[in-house]
This record gives sequence, structure tokens and C-alpha cells, in this order.
Amino acid sequence: TRRLQLKNAMRAKFDKIMAPISEVLIADDQKQHVTFDAFFANTMFHEVAHGLGIKNTINKKGTVREALKEHASALEEGKADILGLYMIKQLHDKGELDGDLKDYYVTFMAGIFRSVRFGAASAHGKANMIRFNFFQEAGAFSRDEATGKYSVNFDKLEAAAQALSEKILTLQGDGNYDGVAQLVG
Repeated sequence: TRRLQLKNAMRAKFDKIMAPISEVLIADDQKQHVTFDAFFANTMFHEVAHGLGIKNTINKKGTVREALKEHASALEEGKADILGLYMIKQLHDKGELDGDLKDYYVTFMAGIFRSVRFGAASAHGKANMIRFNFFQEAGAFSRDEATGKYSVNFDKLEAAAQALSEKILTLQGDGNYDGVAQLVG
């Protein structure tokens, strides 16, 4: 699939939305890891990840969209986000992607806060709430009660991202409507 990202539009989203959200919600000692380059890469690989994964169930339940019904879009957006981050990690490990991996992770976490503002009626909003809850249960971040700001636990975020990738792809492949409803609910 051909994807087009306009860097000037992405820069405006970063400067006008992502940076202000990060100022309020990301811990002071991790703010330097919220970068435009990481934001752009996270978004770009999200779009690439839409072309990856499972389109048809592996057990003859039809297409993933047919099997997962009203939950298909939210799970697809979640898949694109988490597989995009997986691709970043793999390319970074191979030396094909520059920068500090922490930049991609903290920017990814800040991106959750940017996208949940779309609300629960939006597939993107649902996908980000699924990821937030999954990461919270895995201890991938912590919240300072005094400041209300969040810090990423890098090792746990990496493990949680891998576990969530596996979970989403398995749910899609199996066409597991009930499993997805539980994850979304």
C-alpha cells in the first residue's frame, strides 16, 4: 500500500498538540525523549503496519473484519500502532534506524495521550485505551501522584508491546470476537 505523510502537517501536529500534552503529562526527566523524529517515525510505521498482519482468519471464519464486526476497526488501529513500534525496535536493533530507542518509546507513550482525546467512539481512541490499560497492567509506565506525570519503564514497555502484538495478531487470526470484546470492554 502506498502511504503519504506530509512532514509539515506532522510538524504542526507535533508542535501544537503533542508537545503541549507532553509538557503536562510526561515526567520532567523523560521530556527530552519526546521528539519530532520519533513522532514522525511512530506515525509512519503505524501506517506501514496497516499493510501487515492478518486479513483472513486462520479457521475459516472469513475476513478479520467480518469475524470481529464492530470491534475490527479498533483492533486494526491497535495492531498498526503496536506493530509499528515493533518495526521500530527491530530496525533500531539492526542499526537501520538512528536515535535513542527511548525517544520512540516515550514519544509513543505521549502519543497515547494525544490519541485518547478522540474518545471512545473513535477506533483510534479505543485502540489507545486498550494499549494504555494493557501497559498499565504490565507496569510499562508509572504515574507520580504528586505531579500527575507519567514515566516509561523501558524494559517493561518493550515486553508489554511484544505481548500485546502477539495478543492482537492471535485475536485477529482466530477471528475471536469474544476475546476482542473482552479486550475492548
